[in-house]
Amino acid sequence: MFLPAREPFELELGWLRSQAFRWLEREGWYYGVVNGHLIKVRQYEDGIEFRANVVGEVIKPQVESYFRLYQDIRPVHEALRQVDPTLSRLVDRYGAMRLLRQDPWECLISYVCSQNNSIDRISGIVDLLANCYGDPLVLDGVRLNSFPSPRCLVEVGNAELDGLKLGLHRGSRIYQLARAVTEGDLDLATLSHLAYEQAKDRLMSYDGIGPKIADCVCLFSLDKPEAFPVDRHIGAALREQYGKKYTSGARNTRLLEWARDYFGAHAGYAGQLLFYEQLN
Repeated sequence: MFLPAREPFELELGWLRSQAFRWLEREGWYYGVVNGHLIKVRQYEDGIEFRANVVGEVIKPQVESYFRLYQDIRPVHEALRQVDPTLSRLVDRYGAMRLLRQDPWECLISYVCSQNNSIDRISGIVDLLANCYGDPLVLDGVRLNSFPSPRCLVEVGNAELDGLKLGLHRGSRIYQLARAVTEGDLDLATLSHLAYEQAKDRLMSYDGIGPKIADCVCLFSLDKPEAFPVDRHIGAALREQYGKKYTSGARNTRLLEWARDYFGAHAGYAGQLLFYEQLN
């Protein structure tokens, strides 16, 4: 099935995996799980061609939403070009990417697993959870598992998740988050309707979720474009391009305030441009 995209848009495995960690390439196609369905996708003229393990029409709206195919990205680019020459250069180089709109639950757990980890290591942990507890999905000989639901991980239990040895007490933290979602204490769907600061504060009220993880969830799954996650890659870019010092932890608050004020309403996209250049 072919879906048009508002230009500029160009699929690339690098920017896909810099946001969502389970994408892989096989024979020119990118395979990933979108809202519990396995799809494969590739660039096709001014849009994408995709196939799924279900009838394409069933998942078409979810694919459009996930890749933000209908977003007019040009006003974002123009706003960032007005900020400074660095962003203008990065828009020219990487402006065909989008900010993915991910499933909030998988996004949350993926970024809980991101602390002090490389993209490959994060992918390995998220794959482990999916392979152990998700449902198998097969498309054209490629198998990926769906990501386990909160209820599934509650049933798995704290002890077994701890036994996976995910590091940094992640097993226990994942279990507690699964319980919070299952019991209704944490309603991820509702967070998308809250103001950015409210949604971020709510996420940070849970053990193991600091500003960076909360901002990643806000940016990549809750439609908060002003969220500005800072890790060592973006910290390095801010130091090199803007002379700003990044210090992890609570002392980083003023840097985050500066970034959101300087980069404006599209700070998250600006941050991803800086991040992607550092990766490259």
